[in-house]
Amino acid sequence: MSTDKPVFPKISGDELRFGIVAARYNNALVEALVKRVLETFKQHNVSALHVELKRVPGSAELPYMANMLASTGQFDCIVALGVIIAGDTIHDEVIAQSTAQALTAVGFSTEVPVINGILTTQTAEQAEERVNGKTDRGREFALAALEMARHKVDMIERLDELIGPDGDWSAD
Repeated sequence: MSTDKPVFPKISGDELRFGIVAARYNNALVEALVKRVLETFKQHNVSALHVELKRVPGSAELPYMANMLASTGQFDCIVALGVIIAGDTIHDEVIAQSTAQALTAVGFSTEVPVINGILTTQTAEQAEERVNGKTDRGREFALAALEMARHKVDMIERLDELIGPDGDWSAD
């Protein structure tokens, strides 16, 4: 586990809109992640009216719902939350790798950033530490979402300035 956390800029989320997709598998841990994300959004002035939460059965279903939310064009960032704990087979590895690739693809195809908030651990104790311990990944996911949402909004404004009303690039 990396203990070298990024330093996040101070961002007000008062005009930003977020979609959260949360798996119900390992529900208590995922609920704790959701709670920390929502608390962090509130601390950064994100209105509860600007957050939509959707629940799906498990982490494998997160990319589909993230794609659907992003495709609406109503959100500045999507946060996908899940907890995958290793078992006796490699199923956890398959789900972790496929969801990571799919969530990245959602961001590229929709131009809406997607935060991969799926924890993958070897044990329940490791998951507990990352969710409810000093690591606090939920807060980190929310701060990453705030930063990426701000980047998205800023880049859309920049592109709008560069592209004229007729769709031609500015000569500037």
